[in-house]
Amino acid sequence: MSSDLIEVRGLKLKGRVGTTPEERSAPQPILISIAVRTDTRLASTTDDISATLDYDAIVRRISSIVGDEEFQLIETLADRIARTLLTDARALDCWVRVAKPAAPLSEDVDEVAVEITRDRNDLAR
Repeated sequence: MSSDLIEVRGLKLKGRVGTTPEERSAPQPILISIAVRTDTRLASTTDDISATLDYDAIVRRISSIVGDEEFQLIETLADRIARTLLTDARALDCWVRVAKPAAPLSEDVDEVAVEITRDRNDLAR
């Protein structure tokens, strides 16, 4: 089966992610990028949005997760996003990157981030 890649890069949101209650007390900047492997041949021949993954629907789902839920680890947030993406049967696998540009560390860094990949088999785990 052939597959194509649908991407959303640099989604800027605010969420409550941190290992301490103080860090989760206020929303902080979160940067998210995703790539979902799917077959876009039907969509490309019909020019019909219902035949593919809708980027705006993906962004709304991710925004809801980040805005409505609270996480201690960016790893957990990344996995939650990946599992949500994979609930669409057209999604074969996905890559998710979650970054915190304002992570409170002992040294100055541009960001901390995690990148994960998940496929449909991960839904059973």
